[in-house]
Amino acid sequence: MNLITKQDTSVRRIAAVGMYDGVHLGHRFLMDYLGAEARSRGLVPSVVTFSRHPLSLVRPLEAPALLNTLEERVRLIGESGVRDVILLSFSDSLRRMGAEEFLRTLKKRYAIDALVLGFNNRFGHDRLEGMEQYRAIGERVGVDVIPAPEYRGDAAPISSSIIRRYLTDGRVEDATRALGAHYSLAGRVVEGKRLGRALGFPTANLMPSAPEQLVPKTGAYAAYVTTPDGVRRCGVVNIGYRPTVSEGDAGGHVISIEAHIIDFVGYIYDEEIRVEFVKYLRPERRFPNTDKLAAQVKDDIAAARKCLGKQGA
Repeated sequence: MNLITKQDTSVRRIAAVGMYDGVHLGHRFLMDYLGAEARSRGLVPSVVTFSRHPLSLVRPLEAPALLNTLEERVRLIGESGVRDVILLSFSDSLRRMGAEEFLRTLKKRYAIDALVLGFNNRFGHDRLEGMEQYRAIGERVGVDVIPAPEYRGDAAPISSSIIRRYLTDGRVEDATRALGAHYSLAGRVVEGKRLGRALGFPTANLMPSAPEQLVPKTGAYAAYVTTPDGVRRCGVVNIGYRPTVSEGDAGGHVISIEAHIIDFVGYIYDEEIRVEFVKYLRPERRFPNTDKLAAQVKDDIAAARKCLGKQGA
């Protein structure tokens, strides 16, 4: 996979355009179709995507939390069979482009001869409504605009916004089905209050590497944790505002992500780990004392072992 960040007309391309946040099954279906069209036309399969979500510039308060880091998104697009990923910086000048000017720019700067337009996909500030309108401007510009079939999958619709809703509702199993993989967060292990260690259940406190990435609903999860040695281990992850015990700790407004890695002993402070959310176990709650908290953690570990044992690593 080639990452292209400046003008490149060295090959003739067929492309799809979009944010592709999450690179979910619908996106992969589109990229499979793109690949088939590329082979039949003798063109290089390419994706044009953006360094940040367009809403972060257009309407910042409405910009969604993201499902991937930029690096993950580019990697997943490449793994979907796309040879060239053309990364555009979403600037104010790009925001003001109409569909025809945008298509002319792609043709001139990246030698795009054909464009696969996904179901319900729109581009340009004028947001043309019909496929025939896009085909008409394509004819004027010299780009063949090709409609992609709608992804059906199972009965449930798939979109990045639906997946975000699943995660904020704690429906991580539904998110997994739509993504084709477990939703994950990666980051550095930082110092915490060490309450888990005092209870006999040490936790790794995760500081996500991408603050713009979505954090799922508060509560406890069965999860896989990939430790710095590259081993994927079973764990329990708690997301919350430290409502652990009532006595002497009023909690706070800063969310914490704490992973207990089952049967793991090791010093991993300031190291990178990745957490994959597998199953929502229970909501966040406050406990009257540390004994009650310790008992609940034991139950969470047992539930995670049962769940992850069935899943397989």
